[in-house]
Amino acid sequence: MKRLSGTDALFLSMETPTWHQHVGGLTILDPGDREISFDELLAALDARVPYAPKLRWKLKSMPFGLARPAWIDDDDFDIRNHVRRIGVPRPGGLRETAEVAGMLASTQLDRNRPLWELWFLEGLAGGRLAFVMKYHHCLLDGVAGASLATVLLDLEPDAAEPL
Repeated sequence: MKRLSGTDALFLSMETPTWHQHVGGLTILDPGDREISFDELLAALDARVPYAPKLRWKLKSMPFGLARPAWIDDDDFDIRNHVRRIGVPRPGGLRETAEVAGMLASTQLDRNRPLWELWFLEGLAGGRLAFVMKYHHCLLDGVAGASLATVLLDLEPDAAEPL
């Protein structure tokens, strides 16, 4: 068990149903001739989660709110609760992609699970695909989130495993 810092607990306490405290980003990829399937992505991410143990942490509230919440390992962790897929409406341009990304960003993360999601967007024009990654600010800040992306997703086709 690891107690949230005061700052992280503040991010958590400030969240409301209409003012979310998650951060995230949209990445659009052109895989060229290579096809990337959702199942392939799911398997790759499942293999990489051990390199980022925070992704398995969920919140545990303290009795009567007398202390800051803590992070505990989610014994029921299932990657399929965090990695999902969605189609982008035709014609799959930037406008349609942005609308889907905005819809995903506008939903609150489930506090009963580790506080992150990765969405696989299919149907983009020109054979492209996209990812929307979001995570609660109490789990990671923007810099840590960018570093996390390099652990979870390869930047090169034949990249080595993360260190």
